[in-house]
Amino acid sequence: MKLMNPFITMYESFSDATSSLEKAVLAVLYIWAATLIILSISGIIAITYELIVHPSTFDNATWGVFDTLG
Repeated sequence: MKLMNPFITMYESFSDATSSLEKAVLAVLYIWAATLIILSISGIIAITYELIVHPSTFDNATWGVFDTLG
């Protein structure tokens, strides 16, 4: 099973774009997507770090879902 790197895929489609409008739209879209990917990875790393270093932080965690089930 071959894993695809999303950043390489983005670069290839950006380099295949012909017009400057298409390149601008792709640039905005890919910057947005890359930002979301980086934010999600850093959030998962932060939660994992807190779980290892300060496990008492999660003693009263409700994660938002259980607050609404009341």
